[in-house]
Amino acid sequence: MKLIFFEDSADKNLYPLTLTRPPADLRVGILTIAEKWCLLLGADYHGFETREYLSPKYKKIENPDLHINGKVLPNPNIIQAIKGLQTNESLNVCGVCIAYTGDCSKAVEVDIHIDYIHRPYHIFKLNAQEIISDFALITQGKSSEMLSDSNRVLGKHPIFIEEGAVVECAILNTTDGPIYLGKNTEIMEGSLVRGPFAMLEGAKLKLGTKVYGGSTLGPFCNVGGEINNIVMQGYSNKGHDGFLGNAVLGEWCNIGADTNCSNLKNTYDEVKVWNYHTRRFDKSGQQFCGLIMGDHSKCGINTMFNTGTVVGVACNLFGAGFPRQFVPDFSWGGATGFVTHKLPAVEKTAQLMMVRRHKEFDAVEQQIMQHLFEITAEDRTWEREEMA
Repeated sequence: MKLIFFEDSADKNLYPLTLTRPPADLRVGILTIAEKWCLLLGADYHGFETREYLSPKYKKIENPDLHINGKVLPNPNIIQAIKGLQTNESLNVCGVCIAYTGDCSKAVEVDIHIDYIHRPYHIFKLNAQEIISDFALITQGKSSEMLSDSNRVLGKHPIFIEEGAVVECAILNTTDGPIYLGKNTEIMEGSLVRGPFAMLEGAKLKLGTKVYGGSTLGPFCNVGGEINNIVMQGYSNKGHDGFLGNAVLGEWCNIGADTNCSNLKNTYDEVKVWNYHTRRFDKSGQQFCGLIMGDHSKCGINTMFNTGTVVGVACNLFGAGFPRQFVPDFSWGGATGFVTHKLPAVEKTAQLMMVRRHKEFDAVEQQIMQHLFEITAEDRTWEREEMA
């Protein structure tokens, strides 16, 4: 079977995370959305119908058997309904197209519960349940490596350890959900971990890290300090003390030492979060909402973030005080104001960071970054003021 994941006009609601990737490439739980569908449907190949500037990185495939909405999280009822689709039929739930075959000329409306990622904070909101379902999917029929006797384990849910993972002198609590440790991961001494929790290949918890449930560290992420219900897509660092909760970080981000991020307002009110699509702060329906940060953004030591702060792609933040709650893409500065983070500086930092993980900031990545610099310029209002 060949799958292709499509986007729709509402995907701008997921910026800045989907400025650099299709929605189906977002990690929620242990797997990306595309990986979940491929495993459940037994797909041999998959591709993406995405924006033109992303297409050199995310290839499209010809003559797919099934088109799938890239924001929808699969569940057994949806899988069963999709398997019943005939040629040229689309599966709709509450008017939302979930999947279709052929030219989708005939709509089939079904009454099935679906979860889908419409806004960035839905990623951490749904992450705990997705860790649990992904854990069952990827560990079925497999045997875990042994856990060292130096660790203390509490709880009834399982721990699965892939080859090469190292855990010593940690407390692992699975009362509320399982713990998944990917290939060559490491949990250093003194760490306290509560499930559901997942670490992907090469990720590390530093000495004495405190981890609350519902958190996922993507491949080769390094984390220290205290985290609660966060998702790091991959290759990002929060290596030192400081708190990060109810948050989503893209790839190639770095959180400086002693950075703290508020995830609850002093008034306990609902958090409003910047929406690139409506171009305003929209109600989130969330009482807890921390930091949303796009790819290749960084912050210096002792940075402080207000509740529900959105930081765009390729920002560099530093200095005392709280930056504004929406930091436009390619910003350089902090609470006292911003200038533009110029492309040569962005590219130089990306090259230096990516080579540390044996990745290359190649021509494709460079073209994507150049395009983003152009299409996000309208939010950098200081540039217009400088030209006036």
